[in-house]
Amino acid sequence: MDDETYRKYKKLGRGSWGKDLSLWKTMYLGFINLAKEEEFNPFVEMFANMFLRVVNARKEGKPIIMYPFNFEPALFIAMNLTPLMQETFSVGLAPLKLNEPYIDITNKMGYGDTPTLCNAQRPIVGAYKQGVAPIPDLMFFTPTPCNAITMSYQVFQQLTDVPYFTMDVPYWAYDQLNEFYDEKIIDYMVKQTKDLIFWLEKETNQKLDLEKFQQTMKLVNEARQNVLEFNELLKNVPCPMPSLAGFMNFTAMATHSGTIEAVKATKYIRDEAAENIKSGIAGVPDEKVRIAWPYTHIFFDVDLLPWIEETFQAVVILDILGYYPVLPHDVSTIEKCYESVAKGVLDFSMVGTCRGNAEFYIDFCLNYVKDYKIDAMIIPMQFACKHAYAITRIAAEAVREQLGIPTLIFGVDPYDSREVTSETIKAKISEFLTQVVL
Repeated sequence: MDDETYRKYKKLGRGSWGKDLSLWKTMYLGFINLAKEEEFNPFVEMFANMFLRVVNARKEGKPIIMYPFNFEPALFIAMNLTPLMQETFSVGLAPLKLNEPYIDITNKMGYGDTPTLCNAQRPIVGAYKQGVAPIPDLMFFTPTPCNAITMSYQVFQQLTDVPYFTMDVPYWAYDQLNEFYDEKIIDYMVKQTKDLIFWLEKETNQKLDLEKFQQTMKLVNEARQNVLEFNELLKNVPCPMPSLAGFMNFTAMATHSGTIEAVKATKYIRDEAAENIKSGIAGVPDEKVRIAWPYTHIFFDVDLLPWIEETFQAVVILDILGYYPVLPHDVSTIEKCYESVAKGVLDFSMVGTCRGNAEFYIDFCLNYVKDYKIDAMIIPMQFACKHAYAITRIAAEAVREQLGIPTLIFGVDPYDSREVTSETIKAKISEFLTQVVL
């Protein structure tokens, strides 16, 4: 980022943002300071503007809607709402360990603990008790891929009394070729999508502009096509991008789906991968190991994946969030737009693999390993994901038996550095890669 751009964004962060957005402001300023050393590309611009959009909405009286990481905000954008993905706040604090005091406050309140409820959501409860959690005008959440989302969002909603809407997400598949196909799935999800729109119209006293809705869904398709092409490019050997690149696509779709910013950011990432292949540039020089990571990152340690790259010449090709699988859909009519929203909910990162039958996740891992020529799987399993422990072990066994690929599974809290330390994690990975893989 050049000095002029840095000074511009630094200036935009001045003044009071209000107490409930004080941590939001701290995160913004921290991001700008980090981005000062980076190229000012479309992704950096998109992410910086996300923070400012929330504070500007507050100043202008524009409704802010909080939602979880498992839902794309395109519908909210079409309704002229300002989306705020809650995990941007509670997980975004983790790299600096700023979430840990709020985890402790939440513990003292008696609301769950690390082995029972995910710390991707719980810190916002403690932050609210300290008066520093963003307070939206509206809330939306779903129960997938785990019940921890529903529980924590309900607690936060009860504390704030913010109007909310929740959408049920079924276990079954809408693909007729899938053994778990149910013909009612899409109709069920479309009805809930229309119910959500009706609720938003009532709460905001405005009607959905159907033309804008369709244009928004066309932008969603453009970004999805960019991500689809990027995912294909990562099948190249050596992988043309470093380990964290795919997560940028997830961030774009989870926070800006339906905007020109998401289209530009995903295009930039795709084009960089394509140019690297053309120029013979590898994401990890002298690549030796290709790793599948079918779970989330260790968010409190942003240096872990670069350490794996530098120490073992190993590249992590996507993770369960970065592996964004939603395809472009037909949006030629408004009804098709509703269907696209519905399919997007069912197929979204982590949701499509973890929302129901174990076979969804097992097939995901098998295809992941085959498609990307994977040498090893690493799964840092969240303590609170009791249901996932079972399916990851079954999937690991299927991958070993059918493809001969080893898997490392270990317990960790990806958001709290005190449960399992970075040193312990690195020791486990080092032993696995040196003694089993290499």
